[in-house]
Amino acid sequence: MNAHPLVAVPPESRFITELHEDADDVQVEDFLQRLSAHKRFAAWELPIDAVRDQLAGRARVPYADAISAAYRAYAEAHGKKHWGDKTPRYVENIPEIARLFSDSRFIHLIRDGRDVALSYAEVPFGPKNVAKAAELWANRVARGIRDGRELERGRYIEIMYTDLVEDDEGETKDICAFLGLEFDPVMLDREQATKGALARADKYNPNIKKQAIKRVRSWKTDMPPEHVEIFEAIAGDVLSELGFERSFPKPGISARLKARAGIAGAPVAKIRSLTSS
Repeated sequence: MNAHPLVAVPPESRFITELHEDADDVQVEDFLQRLSAHKRFAAWELPIDAVRDQLAGRARVPYADAISAAYRAYAEAHGKKHWGDKTPRYVENIPEIARLFSDSRFIHLIRDGRDVALSYAEVPFGPKNVAKAAELWANRVARGIRDGRELERGRYIEIMYTDLVEDDEGETKDICAFLGLEFDPVMLDREQATKGALARADKYNPNIKKQAIKRVRSWKTDMPPEHVEIFEAIAGDVLSELGFERSFPKPGISARLKARAGIAGAPVAKIRSLTSS
């Protein structure tokens, strides 16, 4: 979406909810001070005065207007008309964000949780054992599905990650249609799509620098059966609801006990990189 000629999608924000104090409006200078101090805003490399200019000298504004000013300033700085956000954890805040922005639309990109668990081994963040990964994935995905599907028609869609990988053009066209935007082939240009992210890749996700491939890590070949059973003992119901294949429709008592232990912090079913010994 960031490669679209009209759309700017900045680095993850997190501050939409973290700065929200449930007030209908905010004092502009206080908001700008808190925003400028937020480490996620710093990653935008946007002068706080650009946000201030968007608020046109007003002393107090609705909170949604204050947040929108930041995104408008970012979009204008990149020569774009529209803006979006790609913060994964906002899947837990759909009702709040939907209320703040009455014209907002939500794209829920869903990947098989077992593959998500494997991906945590390659990045410096996230859970590092299968049980915790399963719990996090199941809770977030289930909450996103529930809250998203409760929105009025036309504000929420679900896109399967495998569909996007296998048919990037078709799925991207569907997303554009959902958003009321004209599809542009440049959206499929990986260099354009990752522009701006490469400078932060070493810290947040080194895989961004790698050549895109159709075959991503798959739980069917890369996850030990014991780990699969533990994952499904926790997240099996969500996998089934989404139509994902399951290897263990009825996980055994050992897997269920290890699942509980892993969630509690025991060193079981550690997620390992393909390159680890």
